[in-house]
Amino acid sequence: MIRKYWASIILMVGLAGCNLPGAPVGEITTSPTNGGEIINQTAEPTGAGTLTPTLTPTPTPTLTPIPIVPIPVSSIQIEGVPYLAYQIPGDPFRFVCQEPCPLDEQYIFAEYAGFRPAHAMLIELTGIDTLSELQPVDMHLVLEDSICSVFPWGHASVYSDVHQAYTCTEGPGYYPTLEEKIQMAARVDGQYFPLHEYMHTFFFGRISGKAGDFYDYKAEWFHDFIVPLPSFAIGIMDPAGFCSYGTELPPGDFGGALVYELCRQNGFQLEDLARSLIELDTIYQSGAGQVSQEGYEHPAASVAQYRDILNGLLGSDTTNAFADACWPPELFGNSFSSPPACVINSMSGTPTPLK
Repeated sequence: MIRKYWASIILMVGLAGCNLPGAPVGEITTSPTNGGEIINQTAEPTGAGTLTPTLTPTPTPTLTPIPIVPIPVSSIQIEGVPYLAYQIPGDPFRFVCQEPCPLDEQYIFAEYAGFRPAHAMLIELTGIDTLSELQPVDMHLVLEDSICSVFPWGHASVYSDVHQAYTCTEGPGYYPTLEEKIQMAARVDGQYFPLHEYMHTFFFGRISGKAGDFYDYKAEWFHDFIVPLPSFAIGIMDPAGFCSYGTELPPGDFGGALVYELCRQNGFQLEDLARSLIELDTIYQSGAGQVSQEGYEHPAASVAQYRDILNGLLGSDTTNAFADACWPPELFGNSFSSPPACVINSMSGTPTPLK
C-alpha cells in the first residue's frame, strides 16, 4: 500500500511539473525544443540503441542501496566550461559536474550505482535507447550549473554547439541530509526523476511534432508514455496496471489520457509500446521519416506515421484514441474534429528554444 501511494505521488508530481498549462509557480512559460519539457522536482547498448523487448516485464525494485564503487572520471569541456565526467567505458550516459564540483563525490558514485541498473530495466521494458548519434547522454546533477541554470529544474534537451543529448535533475530529489540522499541515490527505486528525463531523449530525432506548416512541440514530449514508464520499469508500479493508471491521474500534454484510450479502444498493452518504439526506430534508421531535421542523420517520423505503426500492431485504427486524448487534429491531416470535451492548447510555429 505504501509503495502504491508513493507511486501515485511520483506520477502526480511528474504530470504537474511537466505540463506547461498547469505548471507550478516558477515554471517558465516559454517552450523548449527537442522534447525538453519542464519538471518540478518537489519530492525530491550503444549502436542504434534498439533492443528486443521483454514482453512480460516483472522488474523488482531494489529496496536496499546498491554497493557504491568509484567511477572513472575525466576532465571535459561543455560549451567552453570545464566539467568532470564520470563514466564506465561503454555506458551510453555519463554524469557530469561543473568544476569546481560542489557535489560530494560519494553522492555521484551513488547516483551512478542506482541509475545504471535502473537504466537497464527501462531499456528492457521499452526496447530502445537514445539514438547513438546523441550519446553519451550527459546527466547533470546540479541545476545551477552552466547548462541547467538557464531553466533550473528538471528537463532534457540537446546542446546548442554539439549533437549530444543531456538531462538536468537533482538525482532522486530533495532529502534533508546528504546521508539520506546518498542512500536513496544508490537505490533503483530512487531513480524515477533521472529516468523520466532520460526517457525524453528516446524521442529526440525519432519523432516530430511538425505536420506541414503546423507544429506543436508538445507532440514530441510524449508524457503519456514518459510519466508512467519509469515507475513500471523499476517496480514502483505493477505493470499489470498499465492500462488503468491513466484514469486516476492528471491528463497528458494535450488534456487527455492516450494510454487509457489506446487500451480501451484498441486493446493496447504494455508490450505493444515496446514493439511500437522499435518500429519507430526502424523508420528513423531506414530514412523513411517524413520530417527533415537539421543536424540528424535521418528524417524524423511524423506523429501520423507513429499512429500508423500502432494501427498495424493493434489491427485497428487508433485515430479516435488520439482524438479522445485531445491530440491536435492538424497532426493527422485534420482527419477528425476534436471532441467538445477537449481543451485545445496546441500551438503552431517555432517554440522558444531552451538556450
